[in-house]
Amino acid sequence: MVKINLVNDDPTLLEADRILEIRENAHPRRDYLGMSGAGDCPRKLFFAYRGVQAKPFKATTLKNFASGHRAEPLIISRIRVVQALTLLDKDPDTGEQFEVTDHDGNFLGHLDFEILGLWQAPKTWHVGEAKETNEKKLAEFRRTKQKVGEKNALKAWNENYYVQHQLYMHYRKRKRGWLVVASAGVRDWDSCRTDYNKEDAEYYVERARQIIYEPERIPDRISEDPSYFKCGWCDFKTVCHEGELPVRNCRTCVYGKPATDNTWLCQKHEVLVSKNDQIIGCNDQRYLPSMINGSVENIGEKDITYQINGKEWIDVGA
Repeated sequence: MVKINLVNDDPTLLEADRILEIRENAHPRRDYLGMSGAGDCPRKLFFAYRGVQAKPFKATTLKNFASGHRAEPLIISRIRVVQALTLLDKDPDTGEQFEVTDHDGNFLGHLDFEILGLWQAPKTWHVGEAKETNEKKLAEFRRTKQKVGEKNALKAWNENYYVQHQLYMHYRKRKRGWLVVASAGVRDWDSCRTDYNKEDAEYYVERARQIIYEPERIPDRISEDPSYFKCGWCDFKTVCHEGELPVRNCRTCVYGKPATDNTWLCQKHEVLVSKNDQIIGCNDQRYLPSMINGSVENIGEKDITYQINGKEWIDVGA
């Protein structure tokens, strides 16, 4: 039997992957709290929003992102052929993707579409989302729907998608959501409808507000066990569980705060800081105390003193 080498050893393809990683990771990460991930670990969301440096995306992950983006319009185009449907994937008022926002533009989401005329509920507008996944996950989705029923399937199958759906329904003032789940290449698909839950939606709206506006109140970890599977592959594990210091920038700084229209204010220098300059920071940066795994002993005019594992550490900047 011929042994198959499962490792990609083609130098041309490896170089293509390397260039893809360099090119895509050079783009700044989003500077707002996205509704698409609002159901994730709250501390992870806090670190991401506050500019804690995440690991660069690998080529495989970047390709998965691209595949998902390509699948969305394909799914929509295949739904459009059904008679008596009104499907809108652009906001008629702007000509752009439907956008929902809150907390001065710092909490943001984009709908895939809205739809009226579903044969199973023809008189009700639904917010619509299209997700591409692998065959194993699609099979799991179907089993879940069969076990708990269509209206409960999304929350039981993927809570993050459920939260995204609830927020979109909340801000678009819709009572129903419709999720289409497709396998790779949209070779197979299934769906579920979800009812709006006001209590759930408002809980995540408030949680987002706390993450954005209350940096002194760092959210709880999803688990105190660093070996927990979601913590094991988290980009922020070393900062969250192991006490590694985050990168110095304007968003990890005690003087920085979100302002209106998704802008960033430096309270020390009393200026709005551009997106690129936020990443660079300045020598006056001092960490948010909530990001340091230690207790604050003293806040001076130019430094902050901590006790970390029984030792004194003074944050005097870069």
